[in-house]
Amino acid sequence: MKKRILKSISAIVLTILGLNLVSCQEEFSKIIPENNSDSVDVIYGTPKVLLLIVDGARGESVRTSNITNINAILPHSIYSWVSLSEENAAGITSNWANMFTGVNYTKHGVRDNNLENNKFDAYPLLPERIKESSGDTIKMSMISPNAVFLETFGANTKAQKASNDDDVTAKVLTDLKDEKLSFITGHFTAVDAAGKAGGYDVSKPAYKAAIEKFDGQVGQMIKALEARPNYAKENWMVIITSSQGGEYEIPANQNDNTIFSNAALNTFTIIYSPKYSTKFIGKPFIGNKYIGDFMRFERENYAQLDSGENKFFNLDKKDFTIEIKIKKNKGRDNNYSFSYPSIIGKRKHFQGGWGEDPEGIGWVIHLAGESWIFNARGDSGTGEVKADKNLNRGTWNSIAITGQTVDGKRTVKLFTNGELSKEADITGWGSITSSARFRIGFLETFEGWRSDAYLADVKIWQATLSPETVKQYSCEIGVEENHPNFADLVAYYPMNSKDGSMLRDEGPLGAHLKTHGDYPITNLNDFICAPSSEVLSAAVPRNIDIPTQIISWLKVPRQLSWGLDGRVWIDK
Repeated sequence: MKKRILKSISAIVLTILGLNLVSCQEEFSKIIPENNSDSVDVIYGTPKVLLLIVDGARGESVRTSNITNINAILPHSIYSWVSLSEENAAGITSNWANMFTGVNYTKHGVRDNNLENNKFDAYPLLPERIKESSGDTIKMSMISPNAVFLETFGANTKAQKASNDDDVTAKVLTDLKDEKLSFITGHFTAVDAAGKAGGYDVSKPAYKAAIEKFDGQVGQMIKALEARPNYAKENWMVIITSSQGGEYEIPANQNDNTIFSNAALNTFTIIYSPKYSTKFIGKPFIGNKYIGDFMRFERENYAQLDSGENKFFNLDKKDFTIEIKIKKNKGRDNNYSFSYPSIIGKRKHFQGGWGEDPEGIGWVIHLAGESWIFNARGDSGTGEVKADKNLNRGTWNSIAITGQTVDGKRTVKLFTNGELSKEADITGWGSITSSARFRIGFLETFEGWRSDAYLADVKIWQATLSPETVKQYSCEIGVEENHPNFADLVAYYPMNSKDGSMLRDEGPLGAHLKTHGDYPITNLNDFICAPSSEVLSAAVPRNIDIPTQIISWLKVPRQLSWGLDGRVWIDK
């Protein structure tokens, strides 16, 4: 048998995520004691904060602009050009709310620019948290040219309306002369305006000029800060960050199809203190690439076992495992959500309301929303088991299902990228043996269910692979003889060649599938088993981290009951 080898990335991902987890635990051990009692952070001394928020500044565009003043403070900063705003925000106000509550929209209630359903009573804004905990000992100011910003977030501060970004700078410079102020916020909007007018990329002259002007304003404010009479005795932290990036189609060779390629979410974050050592936070490890020529299963394309031993693909009551690699494309609604299209199965047809039709007996794996489902009809029952875990968008995923009968009880387990997603008892379905031919791709239906995905590395086993084995090999390509279930392999379809007329089975049966339909063949070079957006975003600064970082620096007693989602970044 032809064997393909690819080093497993599972251990690498787990190792890196494990290191991050250890790092997080070390950080939070300094903030919240193990007994989970309410406590005060005592890391820093007498503190002051300057927070500079710039709307619409993409991290990548800031990095590649002429930013001499920002670059000058990086040797004493924790910084990232790939920090992130809220993935599900439908308006900039949602990101502002993240930055002043320390929780995301599911808690603070602001997903778009509508503030009517806010839950700021349950999740108060940062200035209110500070005032309630510290009384009048920490005096605050806030400056912005945006009236909504000030009206919404400026309570409990000396709120000042500015006419433009130059005026914001002037007012910040004035406030930096006030020895009584301990927390100053300056909000800048000109970069976002330039992006809306001409495009959010450094290649657009007006956008680049706006970023570089902001850098000059940063230089003025840092100079004024350092000129304070008591600066040497004070303990300042300066946070410079963007509330969100801006819509822009990045070049294909830079697009990794993860959250980091979403230009609207790409922000930058700089946390500066003269006491800090430099710490650069780059894009985390995403995974290995799956490279090859792949057939696109769209419309009514399918490949079928027109001749050969179809019985081996009957699941019946035998132990089995099916493994598939899948990379979804955007569907007809320009998203990654699909309505029930089949991707592999063995039944005459798959459609709603099939009634008692005996030709409906059999099994199918199909997409559903952004997740996937195992569906079957037996001679005594029918049902489905939903994975309840979304597939990563635009990258390769590994899905697997195992079936096992023990003491007359039959169960199936669904795995997504190596992790157990769902388990169910399907004993009542009876025999799901079907006379239909085995297919990969479209199954006959009178519904409008159609997929658009690349499928590859399909393996069928006459054995129940253990959860540990599924996890270990989920992100590997091919089959080697040292696989613990090598002798149980029934069929293996690599599906990564330019031959669009046949899907060759490199397993022991040689059960080749004839293709039906006009298959586009595409050369792909995409990540496989990339961590989820939630995992990836937790590895870089996010806008929900801002309040937690400031609360820690200002020695505000942080209560567990606040339910903050953010973390503190340290320079170690």
